[in-house]
Amino acid sequence: MLLLLSACFYSGKQQATYTIKPKGNDARTQAIGFINQLAVQNALTKDPQYNGFDTLGFYGKPYHYFKFWFEQHDTTLALKMDYSGSFGSRKNKPYKDFFIALNTFIEENFIIIEQHIQEENNLKKGKNNHP
Repeated sequence: MLLLLSACFYSGKQQATYTIKPKGNDARTQAIGFINQLAVQNALTKDPQYNGFDTLGFYGKPYHYFKFWFEQHDTTLALKMDYSGSFGSRKNKPYKDFFIALNTFIEENFIIIEQHIQEENNLKKGKNNHP
């Protein structure tokens, strides 16, 4: 029974690192503002453990967690994200629009030096599912 139920629900992890250069304004402030706005739009709850730090954490329903932090290098900034989630619909991947909006924002507002996204999930591989 448990195996049958787990086949219906999505679970996954995603780790992303965007090495970026600002096009003008402060990249860190701009990214933090957008991530907070995106969290509100997706009804995410802010994790209070990171208050006062340069790290953002958010809970999504039912069991989804986002963590963002920054690493400053000489002239570039690395924006890092860890996501883990369970109990979403396999048919409609949880937070798909969130990830699309984040990628679009980064592409439009920064010069991307390097981008690395690693995803693991239990989606079935098919004609329309790409790794």
